[in-house]
Amino acid sequence: MNVIWKRPDGFHGASPSDYIVLELKKDAKLWLHKEDVENFPFRVSGDWEDEADTRKLNRLVNLLAQPETAWKEHLTHLFHDTEYENWTQFVSNTVNWIKKLQLHLKGDVWEVSIMEDALQEVIGRIEGVMPL
Repeated sequence: MNVIWKRPDGFHGASPSDYIVLELKKDAKLWLHKEDVENFPFRVSGDWEDEADTRKLNRLVNLLAQPETAWKEHLTHLFHDTEYENWTQFVSNTVNWIKKLQLHLKGDVWEVSIMEDALQEVIGRIEGVMPL
């Protein structure tokens, strides 16, 4: 399984006004599509669940531009759609899934750096909203 960064140029015929720019650590910027939060900015490939994983990952990444209440609402919804019996299992599994994805980032050095920063930020937000 690999995770790649979809460059914003030409995505769905979009123009720059279709994006918001999110500042990450190390002066990196991540362009988030204002409407398509399931298919952009990353793609997970090489696994039979790649479409579902892409949607799940992108929903989380796009939450980086949202307040804590949006995180709580989305994570609560995800939790209720799982078989986990408690929050600790759910949060631990979700964080471990993202850490596993971090081992399979593909692209130019700067693309991988942006993806690493974004995924690390997602982990921090999940753990901040739903501590273990």
